[in-house]
Amino acid sequence: MENRRFLPNPESVQQRRYIVQVPRKRPKGENVWKDNKKRTWIKASDYNVGKFATWEEESANKFYVWYNGETVPEEGEVVFGKFQIDSIYRIGRLLRCVVELIHI
Repeated sequence: MENRRFLPNPESVQQRRYIVQVPRKRPKGENVWKDNKKRTWIKASDYNVGKFATWEEESANKFYVWYNGETVPEEGEVVFGKFQIDSIYRIGRLLRCVVELIHI
């Protein structure tokens, strides 16, 4: 049997990137915020690695969030003491999502 490496279909890779929106890799650096639940937050406009697709209407309050199974963000939750989670876009059970915040 040949030892062949699996090559994914480029169309399905691009489709998955469009659906998921949030890259797998957690960011590091000065633009990254950590909340009291140790979740990683970054503005969507500040992080575009791997040519991930973005929505046409990119708002200033859209964030990417990485978390674990016990710290899943919820709508209405207050973060950083001054923002409230207005909406969440999460696919399945992935531990990353797109969050829209509103200033309170």
